[in-house]
Formats: sequence, C-alpha cells, structure tokens
Amino acid sequence: MGTLDSVPVAFSAAVLAYAAALRVFDPALGNGEAQHLATRAIVESDAVHVDARLVVALIAVESSWRPDALSRAGARGLGQLMPATAATLRVDPDDPAANLHGSVVHLARLLARYGMFAPQARYERALAAYNAGTGSVARAGGIPPYRETQLYVRRVIGLWRRLCGL
Repeated sequence: MGTLDSVPVAFSAAVLAYAAALRVFDPALGNGEAQHLATRAIVESDAVHVDARLVVALIAVESSWRPDALSRAGARGLGQLMPATAATLRVDPDDPAANLHGSVVHLARLLARYGMFAPQARYERALAAYNAGTGSVARAGGIPPYRETQLYVRRVIGLWRRLCGL
C-alpha cells in the first residue's frame, strides 16, 4: 500500500469520501472541518470495532453532522448527547471531537449490551436504546412503541445500508 504524507493512501481516500458525505449532510462544514470529523469518525469507530458507516448514519440522523446542534430536550452536539450521558462518558458535549468520541463509545456499549441477540435485533435494540434509553427497550422487549424511536431506528439502519451500498 502506498502512502501520502505518511498516511496510507486507502485511509486518505476513505477520509475524503467520508468528508464528502458529511458535507452532504451539513453543507456548512468546511473541507478541513469535514476531513477532521471524518478522520475522527473512522478512528473512533475502528477503536471500538464499530462500522464507521453506522456511526456516520447515526450522527447524520441525530444532528445532520451539525457540531452545534441542540435539541428541545437538551441533547447536544453531533451525537445529541444528553448532559447526564456526556457526564457519564466524561466528555464535553460541546466539543465536537469529544462528543463524537462519547457517541461512538456509547453506541459500542449498547451494541455490546445487546450482543446476545441476532445481528438485526442487536442493532435495532442498540439504536432504540441510543434514542429512547435502555429502560424503554427493556420494558418493550425490543424497539419501544414510540413513533419517534421506531422511525429513528428505520432511518439510521436505512441510511447505514445505503452507505454500505445495499
């Protein structure tokens, strides 16, 4: 594999492709910021063995890759971390790199929590828990009967599948 400025060419190509996708989700992102966030998404995902395309899809649905996103409920940043979740993860939800790190770690923990399920159910439960909380998933025995959460899970999985070329 060749290198470009001591970075593997394949990694550089992936960063450029991911950065282009992030700019589709948030056209206000500059090239440098999009490349930085794309690099962080790939590195953070790889560190916890989560498909980076799933992370891209989750963040796209959560915030459209807007680092300053703020929900009515108080969720903050790229991964729309609630302040209590960000505190538990020991990340600053207003720092895009820290928020992305916390979001990826949180997702990885949820995927591990539901690891005993078949892949489809595992991902559905993890995404539902990311959106509505683990208690809601436990009470429902799967995706809770909340329209918002059901739509959220479908949107993230659908976008993930498109990013995978399926």
